[in-house]
Amino acid sequence: AANLPDWPVVSLDTIRAELGIDSAGKQGKVIATARERAREHLRLENNFIWNATNLSRRIRGGLIDLFANYGARVRIVYLEVPSAEQQRRNAARRDPVPDAAIGRMLNNWEPPNINEAHQVDWIDATI
Repeated sequence: AANLPDWPVVSLDTIRAELGIDSAGKQGKVIATARERAREHLRLENNFIWNATNLSRRIRGGLIDLFANYGARVRIVYLEVPSAEQQRRNAARRDPVPDAAIGRMLNNWEPPNINEAHQVDWIDATI
């Protein structure tokens, strides 16, 4: 919002709220809705932000392939956050992610490498 305030955002958290789906529940409808919204932007050649925690190269790769198939330029912004700060931010969320879900997410976590997209930015988000 601060860096690209005029760009539309496809946010999994927002879609979960719209559909009334808990973050610990099945996410198929959330993902399908997000991908369709992304396709709408891609068909119109609109810039947009995909706002989601894409932990693994496999998940990111599927999205990057989708975007690239439409000729989109892909930029990954990776936020590096220490565990204590992540826990503080999660506790401050309107709908905190359960600890068990975070544990599963950390088991799948693969930071991006510079070859995954046209541009990969690593941001120290401790500030």
